[in-house]
Amino acid sequence: MEMTMTFGKYKGKTIEEVYRTNPSYFSWMRENGMTDKLEYQEFVETIPYEYPEQFEWEVDIRSGYQCWKCKKTMDIFLVFNPEIENELRNGYPLISDLAYSKPKSLIPFAKEYGVQLEERYSKVTESMYVMHICPQCKMHQGDNYVVEDNEQKTDRIRRMQIVFGHGVWREKQL
Repeated sequence: MEMTMTFGKYKGKTIEEVYRTNPSYFSWMRENGMTDKLEYQEFVETIPYEYPEQFEWEVDIRSGYQCWKCKKTMDIFLVFNPEIENELRNGYPLISDLAYSKPKSLIPFAKEYGVQLEERYSKVTESMYVMHICPQCKMHQGDNYVVEDNEQKTDRIRRMQIVFGHGVWREKQL
C-alpha cells in the first residue's frame, strides 16, 4: 500500500503523485526541517529508486574485488543515496543502493573510471540488469555478490557525488 500525505495542500495524495506533480515539494520539506516526517522518509526510501536519473547519488569506486570465476581483482562501482545513513558503507559486508536497478546510463560513466558495467541476464533474478563485468575474463558479477553480500576486503580509491543532466552522468562539483 502506498503512503499518502497526511498534511498540507497534498493531503490524501500518494508520495509518487506529489513527486510527479511537484518534485520540489520534497526539497521544500527538507529546507523547512521536515525530514523527520514519515512522508519525507518514505520519499527518500522509495522515489529515488524509481527515478534514479532525477536524483543526486554518491559513488564509491573500490579496488580489490575478486572475480568469482578467474579470481583476479577488479574495481567496483557502488552507488549510495546521500539522504540515507548507511553504516555498512565503510566496512563489510558492503552494500550499495541501486542493486539490481542501476540505470543503463551509468555504463559509460563507470567506464570513464575503469569500471566495466553491462546489462546482462541473471539466472538468480531471472531478469536483465546492469551488473559488473570482470575486465579479465569478461564474466558477469551478480549484484548479490558485489553489492549485497560482499564480504571481501576492498579499498575505496575514489568517492564522488554524481548528477544526471543532458543525457549523461557527471561528477558534481562541490
